[in-house]
Amino acid sequence: MAEYLLKNLIKENDEFKLKNWEILSAGITAVKGAEFTDKAKHVMEEIDIDISDHSSHNIDQLELNKEDLIITMTRKHSRALILKHPNLADKISTLKELSQLEFNSKDIQDPFGLSEEAYRETRDEIEKNLKELLKNIKNI
Repeated sequence: MAEYLLKNLIKENDEFKLKNWEILSAGITAVKGAEFTDKAKHVMEEIDIDISDHSSHNIDQLELNKEDLIITMTRKHSRALILKHPNLADKISTLKELSQLEFNSKDIQDPFGLSEEAYRETRDEIEKNLKELLKNIKNI
């Protein structure tokens, strides 16, 4: 969901040009080619974002050394990537670390297997943090 939310936020913002961004989503345990769940599709449709063409990627399929920034949803994922790619440690952060919105938790939990309401809450949490991240980027 984060990939599509970020693309949408950038597209809506006159200060950013989507063509200057390459936004990819990949999971540490994702199966290549898997589709979003119906719950994810539905909560994204609620905010007029179509994710029906999404196909998942595993992080091992990407050339991470070419990326400027690698954003994870949890500290566990950040640590796993840093252990595997220690030379990229300065490029890897959780979304909440970058947005600096919440200090109690640095993680955004995966709603997989939970209710549609959990997907909605996760979508909103990701979007809130992405908006703050973009605001922080503007102020750099």
